[in-house]
Amino acid sequence: MRIIKRRYFRYALYAVEIFILYIIEGTPYLIPEIALAKPMLLVSAAVSAAAFELPCFSLFFGVFCGLVIDVGTGGVMGLTSILLGGICYCVSAWNNKYIKNNIYLVLLYSAVAAIAVVSLKFFIFCFIKPYSSPLDDYITHYLPRMVYTWAATPIIYVITMCVSITYRKDKRKAHVKKRKRVPHSQRSAVSRRRAKLNNT
Repeated sequence: MRIIKRRYFRYALYAVEIFILYIIEGTPYLIPEIALAKPMLLVSAAVSAAAFELPCFSLFFGVFCGLVIDVGTGGVMGLTSILLGGICYCVSAWNNKYIKNNIYLVLLYSAVAAIAVVSLKFFIFCFIKPYSSPLDDYITHYLPRMVYTWAATPIIYVITMCVSITYRKDKRKAHVKKRKRVPHSQRSAVSRRRAKLNNT
């Protein structure tokens, strides 16, 4: 029961983190723009959380972050959530099964997620509002957003790591009690006779 309560408290902290990052990302002039681009902080948060949590929660967290991104940036609702949820599920499954989590791998995952999500946004808006020179717009506006998102990942990773270790059960090594050996003088007559028969 305590483990379930700890898990719910941790999930509540993740929700607070999403809310704060969404406010920070949407507040004008709070984050400096580079080439008219701001970082997608929720992409970094989703990937960082997936590196610490189980696949099922990572899938849900990625889908939820994708929905929030769709609400904030526009486009077709649900596509970003499906893409980001799938990436987070793969990241969590890969990390839990094969390798140990570290910042370098999270930076790699964040780069893949940023490229996928921002490119998806570009192609969606290409169909909605065709560009005169799509390649130039992609390089000028969307590529800096990918780099900016990737560059913000270490800060988001540290914040998400602090959230993930909160209300988590400590894994302590079980101490195996060694069986005390009874001295020969304290053994019963039957046990001494049995030990003599086994030795002969």
